[in-house]
Amino acid sequence: MERTRTLTARSLLASGWASGWVRALSLGLLLAICSLLSNLTTAAQLAGRSNAVLAIRLTISKIFNSGTAWAGLAIAAGWCLRRPLRAAVAAVLTCELALVVHYTLGIATGQMHSSIWWSNKSWFIGAVVLGAPLGLVGSLARRRNVPGLIARLLIPAGAILEPFVMGMLPLPVSMPWPDRLSSGVCGILLLTFGLTVGYLVVQHWRRTRTQKKA
Repeated sequence: MERTRTLTARSLLASGWASGWVRALSLGLLLAICSLLSNLTTAAQLAGRSNAVLAIRLTISKIFNSGTAWAGLAIAAGWCLRRPLRAAVAAVLTCELALVVHYTLGIATGQMHSSIWWSNKSWFIGAVVLGAPLGLVGSLARRRNVPGLIARLLIPAGAILEPFVMGMLPLPVSMPWPDRLSSGVCGILLLTFGLTVGYLVVQHWRRTRTQKKA
């Protein structure tokens, strides 16, 4: 019996099924930790005695807490699991795991109050409502046809639009300069990322299509 279980586990690993789950959940853990660490602040930053450091921290925080990053997490989880149903489930579980780890670490480090669970319940609901469709997008992005191309361009498109939708660009004027600078830098980074990745995705798709025709 033990040998059968061992062989079954090995076969799952060999097929990539288990490793796909490991990759997806690991991405969730990574984003949760990076997002939490980027939110840690000091008394000097709060008192305005370390504005340069504050501007850098806020820039990193806004990147890791951007809609692009969290939507990208769900899509990446779906990509890891390939098949549509597994991709949808993986996206939801990965996003929920990221939220749980993020808030748990926040409470453990004293950065958040235990009431954060209830006050942020909408994020857990959103992880289900939006996570599943985004997971399906990740699964669809593996295809080499036009729908697959559109799915791959969703995150670059989101990165291009987010700076303008969220008011990062043009530079907001009614903020202290660390917030203003961090918003501008984050917006430029997201815009650059979206344009660069979008261009590379289209170019790769064109090369693939050309090779097929040849």
